[in-house]
Amino acid sequence: MPRADYDATPREVRTFALLQVGLTTGFLVLLYFALDGIDADVPSWWVIVLLLLAVAASGFLAERVWLRSEPLDPDEDPEENQALAVGVFASQTVRKLWICNASIAFSILVAFIGNHAAWPLLIGGVPGLALMAWEVWPSLRNLSMTEVILDDDGATSGLVESFRDW
Repeated sequence: MPRADYDATPREVRTFALLQVGLTTGFLVLLYFALDGIDADVPSWWVIVLLLLAVAASGFLAERVWLRSEPLDPDEDPEENQALAVGVFASQTVRKLWICNASIAFSILVAFIGNHAAWPLLIGGVPGLALMAWEVWPSLRNLSMTEVILDDDGATSGLVESFRDW
């Protein structure tokens, strides 16, 4: 039986995802101007590769989060299973957010350590932000991947339907 770390509704999960993407975007824009934009030389090729590898590693790890779920109990009440499924999806969303934010934080660190102005934010931060939006938004793809795992033992989670109603 999976454990839901959060008691959440589909509306709360959507609001959380939208808020996190918006706040991260605003923070990156503020840092861009604080670091004087791109008023410096483009970083070396190895810095660019390192920043993009961090984003790729975050993407790989974020895609594996849904595999850690356990199937729901088919004998449980369907409404309880649906609430549990939303909670499991919410906890996955938070884990994916942390993983994706790691590559963004790495880009910010490189921007402050090096003398490349905001180039690391554009090279690693913007793709990291796009990855975060892709991973944390409750899209049909993300919901379906979680639902397949939760329904593996014959239970009906109704995860996709619960987000359709909101």
